[in-house]
This record gives sequence, C-alpha cells and structure tokens, in this order.
Amino acid sequence: MESYPSPNPKKRRIPKACAACRSSKVRCDGGKPCTRCRNANAHCDYVKPIEDEMAQKLAQIEAQVNQLNSRVADANTAVALFQLQQQSRKSDLTSPYSVSEYQVQHQGQQGPETASPVSMVSGHHSLHNNQVDVPFHSGYRDSSVAESGVQAYPGSANAQRNFRNFELDVDVVEKGVITFDEAVVYFRTFFQGCDKYVPVFDPIFDTFASVRSRSSMLFDTICAVGCRVEHGPTSPQYQTLSNITKSPICSAMIGTTPPSIEVIQALLVDASYSEKGWLLTSLALKMALEIGLADAYSQLCARILENDADDYGDLFRKARVWFGVFVLENILSIDCGKKPGIKASEGMRRCRVLLGHPARTTLDFRLLAQVELNSIRALAHEKLSPRPGTSLSDQELSDIVQGTRIDLSIWLDDWINLVESRVGNEDDAASLLIINLKIQRDWSEMTMLCKGLQGIGIDNLAIMSDTQRNLIHLAKSSAQRHLSTILSNPKLYLGALKYGMDFVWAKCAFSVLLLLKLARLMPESTNMSELIIDAKTLLRELSQIQGFNNIYFRILSISVEKCERTLRGDFPQSDSRGTQTARIENLEAEMDFQSYVPKEFILEWNFPGLTFCWIPFDFGELFMDFGAGFGG
Repeated sequence: MESYPSPNPKKRRIPKACAACRSSKVRCDGGKPCTRCRNANAHCDYVKPIEDEMAQKLAQIEAQVNQLNSRVADANTAVALFQLQQQSRKSDLTSPYSVSEYQVQHQGQQGPETASPVSMVSGHHSLHNNQVDVPFHSGYRDSSVAESGVQAYPGSANAQRNFRNFELDVDVVEKGVITFDEAVVYFRTFFQGCDKYVPVFDPIFDTFASVRSRSSMLFDTICAVGCRVEHGPTSPQYQTLSNITKSPICSAMIGTTPPSIEVIQALLVDASYSEKGWLLTSLALKMALEIGLADAYSQLCARILENDADDYGDLFRKARVWFGVFVLENILSIDCGKKPGIKASEGMRRCRVLLGHPARTTLDFRLLAQVELNSIRALAHEKLSPRPGTSLSDQELSDIVQGTRIDLSIWLDDWINLVESRVGNEDDAASLLIINLKIQRDWSEMTMLCKGLQGIGIDNLAIMSDTQRNLIHLAKSSAQRHLSTILSNPKLYLGALKYGMDFVWAKCAFSVLLLLKLARLMPESTNMSELIIDAKTLLRELSQIQGFNNIYFRILSISVEKCERTLRGDFPQSDSRGTQTARIENLEAEMDFQSYVPKEFILEWNFPGLTFCWIPFDFGELFMDFGAGFGG
C-alpha cells in the first residue's frame, strides 16, 4: 500500500534515501514511493541496509530469554502443582525436620570435624527413605534465600511477590535417573574424599537432606561425581548424570538461573572434574562477584578483630566459597595457562586468622593453606612473566627464585606447626594434611623454577649459564622430594587419589616424567636404577586404586618404559661390533625418551620443563656417554 505525505509534512532527516534520490543527490522524504519518484513516474527502490551481526545475535538471545521466561507458570499454577506433588509423595517420603528446624537444631554446634555429611547412614548400602533425615523437599525454590540458606516455599508472601525467581527444582532421584539408595551412596562417596579436593563445604550444614532441599543443581552434581568415583568416568550411569548437570550450567550461563552460593559450589565441583574447568571457574567467579562473596572475608576479619561474640557462620560460609573460587582460579591460571581473573594480594596471605573461628573445619586447614600458597605462587608467576619484548637477567631471575623459595619454606613450616598444634591425629587427618603440604610446596617450587627458565627462552642446557643450570639442579631436587614424599606413606596419600580429579593425576605423572628427564640430563647424585624402581613402585600403588583406567597412569607407564630403555646403553658391551650397535640403539632410545612430551601436558595443562634438552655444537658430542651426564 502506498504511503503519501501529510498535507503539512514535518521536515525530518531520512536515514536511508531511495536509489534515484541518492543518485541525484537530492533530498528524499522516505515514502514508498517517495514524492519525487511518484511525480516523475519513476521506479522507487530502496537499497536494503546491511544488518549488524552483533545486533542479530543480541536479538536472538533476547528472543531465547523471552521464550524461557514464557515457560514459567504463574504463581497460582505453581502452587497447585506443588501441592499435587507433595500429596503424591506423602506415602513415600517422611520428614523428621523441616529446613528451618534443621538449622535451629544444628545452629552453633561444632560436631566432629571429620564427620561425613551422611554419617547418619554410614555403613548402610541399602536404605529406605525414612532412614535419612530428608527435610521437606520442595519442587520449587526461591533464589532470594540463597545467601541465608533458609528455604522459602511457594505460597509464602515472599514467594508470591517474587515468583519469577523460582526455578523448577527436580533432582535426579525425583526424575527416576537413580534410586534414593544410590543417591545416598554417591553422596557419601563424594564426602569421603572428593570434598578434600574441592574444600568449599561444611559437614554440619551441607548434609544430604540440606543440600537436596536447597539446590537440585548442587545435589545432582555431587551425586554425579560420587558415581564417577564408584563406577569410573566411562560408566553409562555417570555419563547420564554428567549430561543432566549440563542443563543447569547452560541456564547459569545465559542468566536464567540466579547466582547463589549453591550454584557457585556446583560450578566449582563441575570445574574440578570436567575438561572445561577454566570456563566454569570464570562463570563461578562472575557469580561470586555479583552476590558480594569477595567482601565476606574482609567483613569477617573486621568482626574477628572487634572481638564480636557472634560466630557469623553464614559469613564464614561465604568466605569459604570465595576462597575456593580464588584457589581454583589461580591454579588454572598458573598450571593451565588461563588468564587470571583474580589478582593475588598480600592480604590474602593473612587468611589464617580464620582458623580461630568456631565454624572452622579440618578441611579449612587445607583450603586456607592453599589460599596462602597460591598467593605466593601467583605473585612469583607475575614477577617471572616480564613484559613482551623484555627478559629477566640472571641476577633478577636468581633474586626472584631465592625470595620465592624462602616464602615457600616459611609457609610450609608455619602450616605444619598449625596442623600439629590444632588438628587431632584422628583418622590420620594431621598426617595426611602434612603430606599434602609438603607435596604442594615441592610442586610449587619445581614449577616455579621451570617457569623462570622457560621465560628466558633457553631450553638447551649446552648454552645455559651456570646460574641457569643451577636452577635445573634445584628443580630436579624438588621433583625428587616430591616423589619421595608421595612414597613415604603411599597408602595414606595415594589411597585418597581415587577421589582426585584429572589435574591431581596429571601433576603426579608430570613430576615423575620431569624428574626422569632431568636425572638423565644431570645425573649427579642420582641413582637411575633406584629412581626407576621408585617410579615402578608408584605405578604399582596407583594400579591398586584402578589407576590403569586413567590416561595419566598410562602416560606415566610409558615414561618409565622409555626411560628404562635408555639405561641399557649405560653398560658396555664385550665386542666392538656389539658396542657400536649398542651405542646407536642407545642414542635412538635416548632421543625417543627426551623427545617424549605428551600432548596432554601442552594442550590441556601448561606444565613447563619437559622441553629441556642437550644439543651440543660439536656433532661428535652426540655420541657421548649419555649415562655420564651432560651438565658437568
């Protein structure tokens, strides 16, 4: 239909003129056809503007968000559905406590620090619903109560006013993916060891009943990881549970799931046991900043210094989760190459003041020690990463390394004293903590030294200065201590490794491979035969916890085999022909071992040091006695 101008047209700027007016460079009134073309009886055509791709994407996202919002039922419908759901479950589900009753009963209690959140069902593999204190479990939850931890149910005034913040909260048990008994077993398995690697939980607060009532996302994630430990990452049930956890993650990414402590905890657990940990950690950091978790630590410290009598357990819980985000963010930054999202500060190293808080648990020793440690590591990492186009001198590198090693030694001594003085040695808790502290110190020192040498850009020991070669010696010593500490009590440390994520296994395999390589390059004060025996002992211990199913177990096994083949040429042959053949075979074996750099350590992680080598200028030195060493 043609559009004619009004009798008294208002002058305005037309953003797009027709083709004829534009060609004639005259004003166009934007009509279809425009006045000029209509009077001239000419064809009036408009050039379609080029659409902005970014605007199109934003429009698509807005449409998706509107579509998701349209699927949320109104409050009356939700209440009706909720009532029907509860009526259908009355015969199957009993509830000794409501959530509020549960919190009142446990408020201020400091139970056994090593207690499991499902200790009430410990030892029972076949359970009925009434054997666990499952609180009144809602099909909907209010995100506005995330910080307080108190459940609000549909039908309340708060729920009616803010119903758009409700999410349909149906967990994997209610969906029929796993049975109630299986959920109890998987939940218990998680808190028997996995929580040591993601120490952002409170065994008094985060019980089976409490977690299930507060967040299906967190509950499903915990059950999925527990299933992974029980049946392996390739089991069909774990794959099913893992896929289910992806949906709430996507909702969190597009903003339809409001941020809360439970959502952040779920993201941290998922990040630790998935290949895309860096992405999920960044999302957890974003949410933590949105709900103000970063301020919880400073607020808690201020109240402690004021000798405030209240325990502020909720504030401590927020600080604990924030520290968990900080630690994982820095680990992935330093050891995975992720761009850091949190800048470490000296103030973070004073977090040990929280050890005196009544809400502190044994796992908080592990968490707070890692906060301090990763602050030291992050500051050293920043110093060892000069601006583009610049490099550190040997003196600058030596000063940074020496200062960091002193800081790491002080950190280790301080935390060993804190553990020995404050942690009872029940269930070897103190012994395991001390072993972990020593391993963490050796790992930090070893990677820091290799990172410093990597920053110089020299991998060839033949052209390194004496200062640089000395750092290689120090890195080898750190790697040797790392292996010795693991084997000092393999049952205690490696027994818990079955609960560990791939990162822990990768560190174990890498440290041994680096030690074997550095020992071949600089064999002074190293007995290679004994070193191979120690490496095989480690493999044997790992195989007893089903380690052969792990890719890093296979990498470690290949590393030991390749290194063992290089040792055969260290022994002379009787005849000259055999000697010449053996030297060639030994050279091939040595080159094969020294060039072995698993892609996982390069693509998935950012572990430095495996590219150190010896490339002499004199071709004749290629046929030297490798067993005698290179570094001199």
